[in-house]
Amino acid sequence: MSEKFFISIKLFVLITILSCALVTQAKDKSDSRDAVTQKYQCKMISRGEAINRAKRKVKGKIVGVQLSEKGSRSVYKVRMLVEKKRVKTVSINACL
Repeated sequence: MSEKFFISIKLFVLITILSCALVTQAKDKSDSRDAVTQKYQCKMISRGEAINRAKRKVKGKIVGVQLSEKGSRSVYKVRMLVEKKRVKTVSINACL
């Protein structure tokens, strides 16, 4: 058997081992991302429920509602007209 044959066999084995290692590493990263996602997933309240909760906290007229991120959690920012003069923003946790 020639030297070229042995070199090609060694190359084939090396490529196969590296491919397996990369696939395993990619799967591990995917699993860890899924674990983080599951940790921070929650059942979200509706926009209407956020408005109701804000109305219970502060008396006023609803001006606007926006879903946004605050750190690692989701919150509804409910803007309310208070005392017919000023706009107040009430943060409502979007998770139950």
